[in-house]
Amino acid sequence: MKGYGPPFYVAEAFRGLRANSLVNLLAVGTITMAMLIVGVFLLVFLNLRGTVGEMSSRLEISVYLKDGITLQEREFLQARLKTEPGVRKVAFLPRAEALAIFRKELSGQESLLEGLGENPLPDSFEVGLDLKPGDAGRIESLADKFSSLPGVEDVSYGKQGAETVAVLFSLVLYGGVALAALLGVTVVFIISNSVRLALYSRGQEIELMQWIGATRGFIRGPFLFEGMMIAMLGSALGVVVLAAVFHALPRGAVVLFSRPYGLEFLSPAAIAGLIFGGGALGLTGAFISVEKFLE
Repeated sequence: MKGYGPPFYVAEAFRGLRANSLVNLLAVGTITMAMLIVGVFLLVFLNLRGTVGEMSSRLEISVYLKDGITLQEREFLQARLKTEPGVRKVAFLPRAEALAIFRKELSGQESLLEGLGENPLPDSFEVGLDLKPGDAGRIESLADKFSSLPGVEDVSYGKQGAETVAVLFSLVLYGGVALAALLGVTVVFIISNSVRLALYSRGQEIELMQWIGATRGFIRGPFLFEGMMIAMLGSALGVVVLAAVFHALPRGAVVLFSRPYGLEFLSPAAIAGLIFGGGALGLTGAFISVEKFLE
């Protein structure tokens, strides 16, 4: 048939959108709200992931050395610590410097150190880590391994902080995936119903096309494009609304998720993912309806 192809499908899709404008407008509005919710959660997740990542990068393991360790043993231990995967840096902290830092942290309460006499703090290595936010278990295993090395008296790290970071990251990650899946099913359902109504409204036309030999692909194409266009339009509007709300928010309202350089909006890649992902969901919903109708 002459005109068969994507340009024909797009033209027919626009005709279908105009013919069922009210239903399609409601579908676009509903998808806009659904994708707005997804966008909000994605915005929170991406910023929180950055914040959690920065928190995890500041986690350190303090490796306390035994008294009487020789310089050669200390240098060997430092080299051994540096070779461990996940270790970003190893800095030696002499006991005198550790006491000075401790005194500075107790500024205004120096009386607590009166009568201390001999410095009770040991020499130590401060081991900076380069691990992922969810690697609390890895931090614990590193601490256990370091404690068994020759010349090591004890190790310590912010176990509670590491576990909190891991739980927070997992909560946002899996909660976001579950919400995205739920809203994705919602978008497919909305598009499926919208396209089904369009199919029934053009039932006689489709039946005539089948009688004169039109292929399933020829009949299916415009409706697939229609579903995809509705979903992409709703997704794009959701991003626009999200951007407007984001830039209208007072900075004080987003302190929790702010990183040192401020809260970031979605990247171009994330925006494209939302819009084209919405289009893929619309295509899926349209395909389901068309296949059921043409059975």
